Amino acid sequence: MFGKVNNLFLIFIKYLLILFLLTLVFESFTRIFLFIILQEKNIFKYGFDNDFEIHTLDLSKFEISFFDRNDLNIDNKIKSKKNFENVNKKLLIWTFGGSTTKGYNCGRGSSSWPNELESLNKKFIIKNFAQNGYSTDKSIPLLWKNLKDQTPNIIIWAHKFNISKALYGITRNKKILNYDFKDENKNKFDLFVKRIDKSFKQSFLFYYLLDKIILRINIKLNLWSPAKVLKIDNASWEMAVKNYEINTKEAITLSKQKNVNEFYIVSLFQKEDIPKKEGNFNYLYDRTIYNLEESTYAKIIDLTKNLHQINKNNFFCDGMHKTIVGNKYISKKINKNLINNSQILNK
Repeated sequence: MFGKVNNLFLIFIKYLLILFLLTLVFESFTRIFLFIILQEKNIFKYGFDNDFEIHTLDLSKFEISFFDRNDLNIDNKIKSKKNFENVNKKLLIWTFGGSTTKGYNCGRGSSSWPNELESLNKKFIIKNFAQNGYSTDKSIPLLWKNLKDQTPNIIIWAHKFNISKALYGITRNKKILNYDFKDENKNKFDLFVKRIDKSFKQSFLFYYLLDKIILRINIKLNLWSPAKVLKIDNASWEMAVKNYEINTKEAITLSKQKNVNEFYIVSLFQKEDIPKKEGNFNYLYDRTIYNLEESTYAKIIDLTKNLHQINKNNFFCDGMHKTIVGNKYISKKINKNLINNSQILNK
């Protein structure tokens, strides 16, 4: 009896050892491969330094962003660069946001407000980094990645609508927030599995990339839905907005250190905001952005004011996305605000 138990135990240890060695081999191969391809020496810090982050921007193009939170507020680690200069004295503007900023979501004849803004003001060259579904969690690594090579004159940050993304999964600021969003379908076993999954992704680069590949396959083939039934209370909304605040403040700090002349937080509007909707989320969001304006060099462009003048039917093709008429309106409002408030534009 005891001999059989001992044999089972030895078999278990043997397979456990094999699994450990395979994991070590795959992990070493992944890090060496990425080091050779991306020339990122800090890749070996992943899993050992909690301030070092990796984010996949586009696996199909093998776009991966690496950055270290320790670089913030340490001037000697970030080399100063001159701002974008053009012989025609144009200003380079980078725009970040989700689908309402990416645009072209209303069929034929669609547009985007960054494209309309560039057409409206010939002093601007606009590079639009917005992507469908992007929240500040996704735009932060995109900003870090591109600021390594170039510094724009102006950054426009339009991320109000996708703040709710934080309610449906783990954010990059999970440790800072120290808060579990309430999932009505979650039980203790689910929580245990998710914690193990999270720990593996934070420790093993091979596992992290494998997770992203599986997620991409799921999105392409629509194999299963990640949607959850959440109990969204005031505390959850507060934490979601707090996540937005942490990321936005980091974007502002990084932009300042990289000598970006001006940073604008733009509040876009959706159909149900006409007239401006009162509620806990809008209160939390407005309080957050105006606090950021007071404590940083960022400025606010709030397009949710005086919305009674807007024709809902002409401006929207659905509840949120704008027609070319709506995008032209937004571009005119932003252009007017920049003309009235931008110091670099009025030099």
